[in-house]
Amino acid sequence: MIFFYPIELIMEFLTGHFYTLTGSYGISLILTSLSINIIMIPVFWYAEKLQQRERDIQAAMRPKIGEYKSVFKGYELHLYITNLHKQHHYHPVYALRSLLGLFIQVPFFVATYNFLSHYTAVQGVPFLFIGDLGKPDMLIPVFNYNINLFPFIMTAVNLVSSFVYGKLLTKVERINIYFIALFFLILLYQSPAGLLLYWTCNNIFSFFKSLVFVKQLQKKSNAQDSGV
Repeated sequence: MIFFYPIELIMEFLTGHFYTLTGSYGISLILTSLSINIIMIPVFWYAEKLQQRERDIQAAMRPKIGEYKSVFKGYELHLYITNLHKQHHYHPVYALRSLLGLFIQVPFFVATYNFLSHYTAVQGVPFLFIGDLGKPDMLIPVFNYNINLFPFIMTAVNLVSSFVYGKLLTKVERINIYFIALFFLILLYQSPAGLLLYWTCNNIFSFFKSLVFVKQLQKKSNAQDSGV
């Protein structure tokens, strides 16, 4: 709760403040999502830099590791790889840097889930084509059953992110995105539409934010390679 409760307090303040300004809880949730993303820009920027550093080092070592594996085995292979790590000032535990973005998202996800799952202010409140922000959207009627639409929109955003970043991410990072997308789809399928609206917008904002960060890091890397 030391990590989660302060985030919930910030979300409650922002949501109430934006509702006072707009008179719409739907717009308030979207603006709260945008505000949280803006507030966290420095943290995500630092995390993205560490993740990119991990990708660069792995890419630099990959040819040699492949060469060693084709020639050596067992303890001898271990010694050569260990020596390569020393040359690059690298330790295997640094591979956790590729998961840093996921670690940062966890407290925000837990706080968001806990806050919006019990946010009574949105109970019975409609927004656009959503009948009730406090209940699952049930927007796709199929025979006698209504399928929730927002969980699939949220999942589609995550998969688009994976497709766009496919050439930039490591295999582990791509697997993480697929796993997270499936995990969120299952976990949040029956969640209130307000929570899904917030988290879908959060993923969209995060996608564009990360896209800018990656382009900036690529420009910096290209400038360094060209000696600028």
